Amino acid sequence: MKITLNIERTDRGVRVVATGDYQDAIETTLVPRERIGRFVADLILNRVYLRGAQIIVNDAIAFEAFDANEDFDAFAKLIDAA
Repeated sequence: MKITLNIERTDRGVRVVATGDYQDAIETTLVPRERIGRFVADLILNRVYLRGAQIIVNDAIAFEAFDANEDFDAFAKLIDAA
């Protein structure tokens, strides 16, 4: 599975658009800045299980093979940094 996440900050939080093998748009409401990565990662994982997925965050390859159980914290940190 290959998923591209485009993450942009908005005045109400974060907008994440997922394209590729899984497509979705997620708009956060007011979420504390330090929780945005975990919040978005939880939302994505609630919709699709990403074991073995290639994840691209804002045009940079984040994980060649992502495992939702093993790499969750690293995934949340990448979302925070985006």
